[in-house]
Amino acid sequence: MQKAGLSLTALAGLCLLYTDAYPGDTRSPKPDAHTAPNIILIVADNQSPSLLGTYGNPTIRTPNIDRLAREGMTFSNAYAVSGVCSPTRAALLTALMPSQTGVHNALPTAPEKIGIEDWSAIEEFRTLPMTLAAAGYTTALIGKYHLGGHDKPQIGFDHWVTMPTGHTKSFLDAAVINNGKRELADGHITDYWTDRAVEFINEQADDKPFFLMLAYNGPYMLPPVVTGPSQNRHAAEYRLDTPDFPQEPVHAFLQNWAMSGSASEHMRREATHAWAAIGALNNRQAMINTAAETAMVDDGVGRVLETVRNRGIDDNTLVIYTSDQGTAYGQHGLWGNTSWAFPFPAYDSHLRIPLIISHPGAVSRGSKSDALVSQLDLFPTILDHIGLDNVEISGSPGHSIGALLSGQSVYQDNPVFFEFITVRGIRTTNWKYVRRFPVGPDELYFIREDPDEINNLIADARYEDIREAHDELLSSYFEEYSDPKYDLWNGGTGKGRLLEDYGQNSIFEDRFQNWQPPSIDKAIPFTGD
Repeated sequence: MQKAGLSLTALAGLCLLYTDAYPGDTRSPKPDAHTAPNIILIVADNQSPSLLGTYGNPTIRTPNIDRLAREGMTFSNAYAVSGVCSPTRAALLTALMPSQTGVHNALPTAPEKIGIEDWSAIEEFRTLPMTLAAAGYTTALIGKYHLGGHDKPQIGFDHWVTMPTGHTKSFLDAAVINNGKRELADGHITDYWTDRAVEFINEQADDKPFFLMLAYNGPYMLPPVVTGPSQNRHAAEYRLDTPDFPQEPVHAFLQNWAMSGSASEHMRREATHAWAAIGALNNRQAMINTAAETAMVDDGVGRVLETVRNRGIDDNTLVIYTSDQGTAYGQHGLWGNTSWAFPFPAYDSHLRIPLIISHPGAVSRGSKSDALVSQLDLFPTILDHIGLDNVEISGSPGHSIGALLSGQSVYQDNPVFFEFITVRGIRTTNWKYVRRFPVGPDELYFIREDPDEINNLIADARYEDIREAHDELLSSYFEEYSDPKYDLWNGGTGKGRLLEDYGQNSIFEDRFQNWQPPSIDKAIPFTGD
């Protein structure tokens, strides 16, 4: 391998592109209701792009998502800002990093653990639904929320159909909250979300635009659901034609997590999850369920797109398909999201997400982009696309990729950043650098020649300048964008929970005098002023 030169000056220049501010009034001018596009944001749960046909999967059939890709633009290098659902959902809705929102881990959902009525983890920030509602949109959340209380609409949503929890225990006959009414979803919950989405779209008036966030809790892919009995109509076909999944030796991080059960009561409980993840590896039932639940989501996408076409609003509807984060399903000998091993893994299989954007006449049809894109970019991109680009998302590192959607020639290399409690990283065009708090292990990969992240070059002296350059960029980014209150690596804390389940909050307690454990506090709601 030849040494790939990437100077600090060049990298610093890239950061200038990544940190442009958004000037303008924070108020939301109302677009013309007759021309403002409707917006449908479809978010899958724990879905790697490599599970989809349009991203090259040869054995899992996703014809509707593939068709959406043919009608719009597909991004091959889109990244989540974290490897767990609550932080990434907060990022999607605020365009802020976990060290800005304080949402570092999956949040508690039981009312007795929240302790504050109608608590929202992100109500003090500008949110996408709030901004669109102020601009005249009817807004709806249908599906998973996992950012606070679930009983009543929050953060600018009008229509509110969600789960009373953040975790999936079963896809069948699950409890839901339908605009204040608690009920059981009849049949498979993915179909339930789709039914409610179709109803919502059909109920909307022609003279007012709508924003629908359709947040499926599938394919999910976490044990014990993924290794349990099949629960949907696609399972039989994949039982006959089971997809191929990566089959590699169990990763050292997962082995460590499993064997740490003797350390404490906390770790004994967590070790059961580790053994469940090990049990999912090379497990035929897990492969069948993953494929079948992916197909269920694809069915839902197809029905939503058909409804839009039947209403004759497809030319005036922006459709975005993405996921909260990816997940490993055998790669590197891991299964699950970033929290399903210890130390926390941060491979592309955990962080890369599908991103497909379609809007006939406005987005280049059948186009592809390998530009580095963060999920932080979606909020400003949507505002830019509908003519609200003067709205300020205070403190956001995100930026619009609207020029990419229209086929214009723009930047070629924007770094993306990610974090999950004790792991942070940066991905540039050719390199990926991962740093762990407090003492490593750290990682450096030459992605251009090693896309599967096999050869860790962190200790190779030939790449010391590359490591130092990326380390400086990583440090500068979090120095600029972190709220000191939530900057864990410098004595900050979080909301809800951090490492209690691992018995590892001592990582911070032992290093920072008067460190405060995570808490749940009522914030002053954002008003736009």
